[in-house]
Amino acid sequence: MHLALAHSLQKRRTLLIDADLRRPGIHAYFGVPNDRGVSTVVGGEIGWREVLQKTEAFPDLDILPAGPVSRRAADRLGTVLEKLLTEAETDYDLVITDSPPLLGFAEPLQMAAVVDGVVVVTLAAQTSRAAVASVLSSLKRLKTNVIGVALNEVHEDMSDRYYYYGYYGKYYSRYYKPTKK
Repeated sequence: MHLALAHSLQKRRTLLIDADLRRPGIHAYFGVPNDRGVSTVVGGEIGWREVLQKTEAFPDLDILPAGPVSRRAADRLGTVLEKLLTEAETDYDLVITDSPPLLGFAEPLQMAAVVDGVVVVTLAAQTSRAAVASVLSSLKRLKTNVIGVALNEVHEDMSDRYYYYGYYGKYYSRYYKPTKK
């Protein structure tokens, strides 16, 4: 979500797709309805452009919510997503697809096969190295372009290795005084 927000704040047309059809959450974060979305598009009930949501706070961001939870739609997502992404690339500077966790479900691997690149998101002190290695191995077998690995929820008190980041931040704030314009 934050990558999509950062991109849209640069005045670039951004589409954020919540493709986690088992536990959607993007709609709640942005306060948009989730009664229709990817699951209803996959079900053939409606076109994807008809269920896009916007927020006043982020005019360059379009949100495609997941829609009602549906395991059947999750199983059929791969082929519909590929067509949707092909159509969306003409309208947007960046399309970000949020998927369920890569381990344990088939659809994230289907999604990885049709996108231009994957960012693997991990949680500090929660995601094991073995799990990350397994995910990266699976993505390599698919010949997926892994853009990077993001480590979320890192806190200064987690390790001595992060001490320096806090130290330098304090150091610079002592010597750098923003000027008023």
